[in-house]
Amino acid sequence: MPKHRLSAGEKQLLAISFLWGLARVSGRNLPIAIDTPLGRLDSSHRNNLVERYFPSASHQVILLSTDTEIGEQEVNMLRKQEAIASEYLLKYDNFKRQTKIEKGYFW
Repeated sequence: MPKHRLSAGEKQLLAISFLWGLARVSGRNLPIAIDTPLGRLDSSHRNNLVERYFPSASHQVILLSTDTEIGEQEVNMLRKQEAIASEYLLKYDNFKRQTKIEKGYFW
């Protein structure tokens, strides 16, 4: 199937699949960082990534998300699997034009 016929979510899943396959074939434990990891996906694909991919993708997985993208249910699922070592909230201050880092997630 030509790439231009894939939806944005399908392209994202394809890219993640390639990265996961390359990591497994290389035999190396490399960190993974994903920006907007669930933004373009439907609920069934979101659940599969949260339950299966994120907890086992690597020894270090960094997810940069919004509160609506990885919601309370997904965070609790990852916490239950003990897949989260640290959580940080990046808050941008328009007045100071700087980002403040706080421990924790949105709730």
